[in-house]
Amino acid sequence: MSEIVQVTEAVSLAFHGLGLLVSRGGRLSVREMAAEMGVSEAHMAKVFQRLSKGGLVLSLRGPGGGFVLAKAPEEITLYEVYALIEGEPSVKACLLDSGKCPFENCLFDGLLGKMKLEFVDFLRRKRLSDLVE
Repeated sequence: MSEIVQVTEAVSLAFHGLGLLVSRGGRLSVREMAAEMGVSEAHMAKVFQRLSKGGLVLSLRGPGGGFVLAKAPEEITLYEVYALIEGEPSVKACLLDSGKCPFENCLFDGLLGKMKLEFVDFLRRKRLSDLVE
């Protein structure tokens, strides 16, 4: 079955972890972020490795190490974060993955497509700086 909107745990960790970086205005370690959110440190580390490879955060090594934003929070959209973690969001609106519907008109009268498009538009408009204002 096709998802209406798929927000995985990894995307949620990315959004929340980046939100913490913005709200603290500086560097945070994976351990600090994971402890504050009550989540797996290993999973948080994997997410932030992806964010680092994608150029959204910088990894600082050493005793004062951790992660910092690579760009200003106003320059990073939630869409960029989502796409980096999950790939481009699908706007496919049918719950049948077969691509063949037995009905002439959508049973949901286009609602699912509208919801997906609204979600993607929201991600494109929302910036990290908006998360903490």
